[in-house]
Amino acid sequence: MSPAVGRRPSTFEIRTPPLPMTGILSRRTRTAIKFDLLRLYARVRHQWRRSGAPPCPRLHFGCGHRHIDGWTNVDVAGSPFDIDLTAPLPWTAAVFESIVAQQVIEHLELESELLPLLRELARVAKPGAEIWLSCPDMAKVCQSYIADRGVALKHDRERRWKVKWLAGMPSSHMINVLFHQGNEHRNLYDFELLSWVLTQAGFNDPRRSSEPEFRARFPAFPLRDDDQHGLYVTASRRREGRASSAA
Repeated sequence: MSPAVGRRPSTFEIRTPPLPMTGILSRRTRTAIKFDLLRLYARVRHQWRRSGAPPCPRLHFGCGHRHIDGWTNVDVAGSPFDIDLTAPLPWTAAVFESIVAQQVIEHLELESELLPLLRELARVAKPGAEIWLSCPDMAKVCQSYIADRGVALKHDRERRWKVKWLAGMPSSHMINVLFHQGNEHRNLYDFELLSWVLTQAGFNDPRRSSEPEFRARFPAFPLRDDDQHGLYVTASRRREGRASSAA
């Protein structure tokens, strides 16, 4: 969830007070508590904003600080419309024609969070609506370790972000960064796994895409330049009476 250059504050750094017992609770525990507090805050503060129709028929979820004109931009914090993505979505059925999330789904548990969210997205998507997802590509990450112990991925991260490494840190640690990212990542996906998740949720015909194709379709989105480690997949909302070709 960052632009091509520089680092965006993580979701957990936005509008959350410091937790007590910093020296007692582990970083992982503090992160989990902060995230749960953000989710609760979004539910309580914006409960009154729940309505049947969104402001725009295109949904950008997990938007972070990138608020795209002409889209309904949502996140758990710091967005025009903060919502808990693990709760039922606040819109009636079949209201969105396009749905986009970049580098978001890896932060969610597959069975308990991502699948329910995608099923909710299928509910609020119009028949034939398109969904575009990106995340770190498990296959590319593993292939990079075999090819050069993560050297290319490390150089790519240094080119796009301002990062600091411990002196002498081997490049193989870059594999850990992409799999875990400070305990924020829950799962990585390859094309086969993400395609299965999408079809289970009610989307049809998933296919591999790329950032250039995505930005040609939606040029308002800024460049992330993350194809070296990223997986882009697009699919469409299953039309009534049509079986999924991947089911």
